[in-house]
Formats: sequence, structure tokens, C-alpha cells
Amino acid sequence: MIKRIAQAWGFAVILLLPSYVDLTSSLGDELMHVPWPLTRAALAQLTDLVIVALAFAGLLAILRKLKAWTRIRWVLLAFLPVFLLLRNLSLSPLRVPNAAVCAAIAVWIAVLVFLVLRVPAVASKLYGFGSAVLIGSAVFAAVLSGQLVRAALWRPAPQAFAHPIPRQPPNKPRLVWILFDELAYQPTFESRDPSLSLPNFDRLRSVSTLYTGVTPIAYKTVLVIPSMQLGRKVIGSVYTPDNRFLVRTEDSPHWQPFEVNASLFGMANQRGVTISIVGWYLAYCPIFAGVANQCYWTNDDTEDGAPPSHDASFAEDVWIPLRILAEQFFAPRMAWADIGRWASEGHIATVQDISQHALATLSTSQADLIYLHLPTPHPPAFWNRRTHTFAVGGSYLDSLDYTDRLLGQMLDILQAQPRWSATTVIVQGDHSWRTRSWRPVPGWSAEDERASHGGQWDPRPLLLIHLAGQQNLETVAAPTSLMFVHDVVAAQIQAIAR
Repeated sequence: MIKRIAQAWGFAVILLLPSYVDLTSSLGDELMHVPWPLTRAALAQLTDLVIVALAFAGLLAILRKLKAWTRIRWVLLAFLPVFLLLRNLSLSPLRVPNAAVCAAIAVWIAVLVFLVLRVPAVASKLYGFGSAVLIGSAVFAAVLSGQLVRAALWRPAPQAFAHPIPRQPPNKPRLVWILFDELAYQPTFESRDPSLSLPNFDRLRSVSTLYTGVTPIAYKTVLVIPSMQLGRKVIGSVYTPDNRFLVRTEDSPHWQPFEVNASLFGMANQRGVTISIVGWYLAYCPIFAGVANQCYWTNDDTEDGAPPSHDASFAEDVWIPLRILAEQFFAPRMAWADIGRWASEGHIATVQDISQHALATLSTSQADLIYLHLPTPHPPAFWNRRTHTFAVGGSYLDSLDYTDRLLGQMLDILQAQPRWSATTVIVQGDHSWRTRSWRPVPGWSAEDERASHGGQWDPRPLLLIHLAGQQNLETVAAPTSLMFVHDVVAAQIQAIAR
């Protein structure tokens, strides 16, 4: 009995791993991205594990009573490893070609058939080994189950805080630092699609310096942003269950706490420069609680193929991953469409929330340094540029249209304020449009395929800098590391503090 329970639990844990892998990460990746407790999500995943384990154990109990069990067990040995492999292939850090997967499956089944027909003694030993592996996976399952329990008990640090900032004289320098996530230079300026109009990017460009040869810092946001803050390349970052942000840098590869006081925001705080932050995806408020005056961050996006958002019911959290699992097996096109739709719906909620807070902060904050990290034009698509409405099923071009409209609203607010003539504005991407990551996943549209010329990737993020009072367009074509932004912000902080 214990053996069969272990087999069933191990199978359930491996089968459902894509739905909850972030929750069980020993490095706490999911904790970095959400500002609310994960209790309901973790308990829902544990419930799913129990349901699948009971179903698997019950099915095997029925099959063992059949006269054909001797043959059925060989069918299970042939197809269960294949099924689990295909189910978890998306978790591989390497992109495995479909041809290689198909070849491996064919070889596995051919070898097994040969052993069963020609060398039954070896085949029996192989079956025993497979059964032992499934039992051994119960150890792995126990570890992951414990991590799910830990995630259920985790409590986040505050999502927002606000300390009063006195009104500043109109001639005091100010910096507005706007980071549009995944904003790429090439589709925005260099080879803009004829169907796309971006009047507000053009408007800002006419009085700014555009850097056309920007080299990226890293491929992921969680590495780029701490790198720009520290002025040192970060090669790893994690957020721990006790709400600490740890990093590894090129010059110090061991895990260490993120040096807030050595960051740009820490430097600003030490010089009396006031700071307002609105952010996404990183736990900005817990990380910068000691140096920022005002902060808000959020993230409604779904994570790791688990569609339910934080405001879904417990029943939905339990049912939807099981539904997706069934669809992936019996109706893969339906699963693909559902995952894409849920991802877009979550991202729509994120974009709406962050956009509203960003505009409100620009309108009301008296801070000397306003930093806005916005979840646009980052996929999945969330906007229809033809109807000017939030919608599922758009493209990166649609998202660029929304980004341009949001930028226009920001510029209108800033240019109507007394400090505009003393305001420097930085508009940048943290990385470019990562076509090679988005092309294989649900949500990639026909227009994305066309606009990216078949998924071609250009690594250059956009960088546009308007210095206070600048009235002319300038272009810098020389290769420029995105780390250059650190030096620009540091110089602006010095100017504000004088």
C-alpha cells in the first residue's frame, strides 16, 4: 500500500510540476513577482496533487485486476515516461528541437519493444527499475510538497507606502525615469511597420537624444534593473522567503544582499533627493523601503502556465490547472488558446493598474526623481490598436500603440507642470522584444510573425534621453551599453542635490 501511494504521489508531482514550479523554487522566484500572500494558490496546487494521485492510484488498481494487466503494464512503461517528458519539456533551460524529442521517443519505444519480444528477462528488470524510480520520486515529491506548504505560509512585505514630500521650486532639477518593459529600438524607430503610427515617441524624439546602437545588459528584467541600479553587471538575483533580495555580480559571484545604499536610489536618498516609484515584476517597495519616499508595485500576470489570478476563487485555482492538463492531452489547440487568453487577461489587469498609478504619480508627486517601470509593450498582447480598447489576441505592434498613447499622456502631464523646463526624461527598454522566447508560446499572433520577419531577434533596447531644456534632435550611433543609463542617472542625482 505504501509503495503504491508513493508511486501515485510521485507521478502527480511530476505531472503537475509546470503548474507550480515557481511556488516550489528554493530560490523563491514567485515571491519576487507578487505583492500578496500565495496561500490560496499553494493550497489549490496541493489539492490538485491529491486529486491526481488518487485518480492515478485508482486507475492502476482497476487495471491490475484485468486479465490483460501483463500487457497493459508494458504499455504504461512505454508511454508514461513519454507523457511526463512532453508535459515538462517547457521547463528545460535549453530549447530542445522537436525532431530530437521525436527521435528519442521513437528510440525508447523501439528498444522497449525489442526487449519485451527478444530479451524478456532484461525487460522485466527494466520494468522493476521503472517502478523503483517512480517510488523514488516520492522523495522529490515530499520536498516539493514541503515547499508548497512554505509558500502557503509566506507573507509579503507591504505593497505600497507614501511619505509626504514638500512642494519644490519650479527651477529645481527633476528626473523622470520611464522604463517600458521589452521596448525594442528596431520596431519603434528603425523599421517601424507601415500600419503603425507612434506620434508621441516621434514627439519626444524631436527634442531628445536617440541611441541607435544600444547593447543590452542581460536578457531578463530581474538582472537588468539591479545592474543599472548598482552600475555592476548582475548575473543572478533571487527573492527569499524572508523578503530579502539577493544578487550575484560578475565581480562577486557569491550570493549577497542587494546593496540598497549603493544603488542609484540609495545614492539619491543620501543626497536628500526625494524618490517616487511605481513598478512591476520586482518587489520594489520591500527592496527600496529604506530609501524611497513613495512606492507602489503590483503584478496580476499569471505565472508558470497557471491561469488563475490572485482574485480567482479557490475552486477556479483548483479546477483550471486540471482542465488545462486535460485539454493538453485531448484538445491541445483548446489548451493553447485558453492559456494564451488567460495570460492576456492577467496582463491586461496589470497594465491597467500600473498605468493608472503611473499617471497619478506624475500628476501629484513632488518627488525630485520619479521612476516608472511599466509592463508595456511586454507580451502577452493586451490591446487592439484598431478599436483602441484592451483586448485579447493582439500583437506586439498593438502593444506599441498603447505604449505610445500612454507616453503621450505622461508628456502632457509633465509639460503642463511648472518644473517641466527643469525636467530630464529618460525613456528606455530594459531589453528588446524577445521574439525567440515568445514565438513558441501561446499568444504569438500572425502579425507578430510578420512584424518580426519570422521571429528574427534584434537585441537592441530603446534608449531616448531628453535633457532639461533640450530643443533639438540628436542621434548617437556608436555602440552604447545600456549600463550608460546608470551614469546618466547618477549625474542627474548630483545635479538635483546641488
